[in-house]
Amino acid sequence: MRRIYTYFYATILLLVLTICISCRNRISSPSVSHRLPSAGICFADTVHDFGIIPLSLPVDSFDFVFRNTEQGMLVVLGVKVSCHCTRAVFPHTPIASGQQSYIRVFYDGRGRRPEYFNKSVQVYTNARAECITLNITGRLQ
Repeated sequence: MRRIYTYFYATILLLVLTICISCRNRISSPSVSHRLPSAGICFADTVHDFGIIPLSLPVDSFDFVFRNTEQGMLVVLGVKVSCHCTRAVFPHTPIASGQQSYIRVFYDGRGRRPEYFNKSVQVYTNARAECITLNITGRLQ
């Protein structure tokens, strides 16, 4: 008799799990960039060479200028730097069609030894090319 109850409960559990799995609605949430109207982005430069940065003044920056080339509002969603010695400041307001703005990239060599560096910053936007990579190079000496 105990086997019958065990078999009965196992069957009921299997049936309930099957119903739950088959009735579950899969809702995929679109990424933020797909909810925003598309825009175009064009950078004047995507690579900058700082040349030689002296150890006495180890912090330097460069402004990567870009323009919105299409009709929609351009939104910079965020940036990702490749190293803790690099940081980037970007506009938090939408850029209208035809307008330009910049992303300021800093290299901070404080506490570092003389070295050649090659760092990158990934820029995420609502433009068709959602991710653009900016590169900085130079020599800390």
